[in-house]
Amino acid sequence: MAKQIAIIADDLTGANDSGVQLTEKGMDTSVLFEIPEEIEFLSEGLVIDTNSRALNKADAISITSQATNFINKLGYQHVYKKMDSTLRGHIGYELKVMEFELDADLVLIAPAFPSMGRVTKNGYHYVYDVLISETEISKDPKHPVTESHIPTLIKNQIGEEVGVITKREYEDEVILLNKLDSYQRENIKMVVFDAETEEDLRTIASRIASTNQKVVWAGSAGLAEVVPEVLHLEKEKQVTTYTNSNITMTVCGSLSQMTQKQVQYAMKQNGVIAVELNPLKMFQHDWNAYKTTYIKRCLAGFKDDKDVVLYVPSNEGVRKDVQEIGRDLGLSKNQIGETISEKIADIVSTIKEEFPRIDRFVLTGGDTAKATAQYLGAIGIHLIKQLEPGIPLGSLIGTSESLVVTKAGAFGKEDSIYKAMLHLKGEIVNE
Repeated sequence: MAKQIAIIADDLTGANDSGVQLTEKGMDTSVLFEIPEEIEFLSEGLVIDTNSRALNKADAISITSQATNFINKLGYQHVYKKMDSTLRGHIGYELKVMEFELDADLVLIAPAFPSMGRVTKNGYHYVYDVLISETEISKDPKHPVTESHIPTLIKNQIGEEVGVITKREYEDEVILLNKLDSYQRENIKMVVFDAETEEDLRTIASRIASTNQKVVWAGSAGLAEVVPEVLHLEKEKQVTTYTNSNITMTVCGSLSQMTQKQVQYAMKQNGVIAVELNPLKMFQHDWNAYKTTYIKRCLAGFKDDKDVVLYVPSNEGVRKDVQEIGRDLGLSKNQIGETISEKIADIVSTIKEEFPRIDRFVLTGGDTAKATAQYLGAIGIHLIKQLEPGIPLGSLIGTSESLVVTKAGAFGKEDSIYKAMLHLKGEIVNE
């Protein structure tokens, strides 16, 4: 099987929502949770989730370097760095290490995802017409984004100038080439591209592909959708069939306002019960008693053939209380997040042991999704198809072959979680 394109992502939902763009173009694609020691799992499209968004800067740089060297040695023809469409994570440091390891001529940076309201204008990044630094992302518990100007954000990390190319400039090929030549003379290899539509992303990718430069493609699922087309990697998509199930479990660890709206919508539907977790209890000595109660409530729902939504509520009070108790225990923000994700994953794996029939999951929030999948015995996910923009369906690789839908916290519409549940039960198909 030809090794066409490899993606390095910094969290699981990002790995999946970019990787499924390759699946949609007909490439067999798998997401691996770790850099494999053996190469038996390699596919045409390979995605490695480094989980580096949850790491400190030094560890993020190290694991990104390892992943880059791994895919480079395997001979993948094209390399893509999946960026968060809201700019969270160690994006500048990770792009710099990939530029160095691959000896790239250009790092094309285009995190826009227009179908999800993420656009870039004059180097500034917006979510539904609001500067990213003025959205809830500025209060993200792990990676608050307080700078909307992408070149400045990256320069603040790596201490190097970053270029910008506007729509007017890349629409004219002569102007584009002159601008790129100018940046090359100044030894500026990282260049941010404005984009407000999918067609903008396609134009950018097409123009750069024709230059024959050694490129690191860097963007969200939006750019990942068009790159296979312009690189001529598309082929006929294979149809995967799977059996239906009458129950699903939704696991929500994301504190995103959108996820909370989606949870509230799903809870109101017939045949759905919700179990609300109190994250403060996860840091107390009597957690096991609460854990047992949560498990019993979920199992009672499944035994009545109900869909279960297990979720962490989100409001400013909850965020502050959790961070305060974490600080009292001497935990970093990342350690607080890891604790919550692992406690949730432990609940889910215990439920799976006691009720094996549950094998359809909707997982929201990258850390929670990965922890849950690993607790279920998975080493990766084989991607099947995209249900909505940025919301993929796949099957776990490992001891459990459960079907999973993963969703970044802020992605989707109000009914997206509920629709994912219906997809998993075979009650609706792609519209």
